[in-house]
Amino acid sequence: MIESDPAIAHFCERPGFIQFRGRRYLADFLVSHSDRQELVLLPNPVIDEEKKEGLELSADVLNVRLVDAAEQAASRIWIDNWQRMLPSIVATRGLVSVSLLDAVERFVASPKPLLAIEREFSKGDPVLVRAAIFSLLHTGRVHAEEMRTDPLSWMTKFAVGEAGHDSPQA
Repeated sequence: MIESDPAIAHFCERPGFIQFRGRRYLADFLVSHSDRQELVLLPNPVIDEEKKEGLELSADVLNVRLVDAAEQAASRIWIDNWQRMLPSIVATRGLVSVSLLDAVERFVASPKPLLAIEREFSKGDPVLVRAAIFSLLHTGRVHAEEMRTDPLSWMTKFAVGEAGHDSPQA
């Protein structure tokens, strides 16, 4: 969820310990938004009863967000889809041209399935075309509502959207 949100500038996994609600936890993530930072605790957080050494973070300075099991379960398909797309985005970082991104964005002015997008740009490298649409989704320039409820497929429709439209509420 964190990696798919274009509103998140940076994040750090397991940044340190926090005293919260009378217990000492290992924070799962430190997340930086443009206007704030927050610590995220996932379901079943690590409780440190033995006071292991490590960076101490302050709940007085940082917001603490508890993600419950139901919220995580409700996002399972969305998370699975992003686990499939992120390797494509990362592997092609710096290889997808601005002109390809712009052309794909123009093409999905009305909703188009992934198959039609890949077919339209079939003269190019299909890996880069797929990475372009995933990158556009990642930056919030396009959206794909059905990816919240259905696994990614050639029939998944992408369309131009507002920045952050498909980002999770983090």
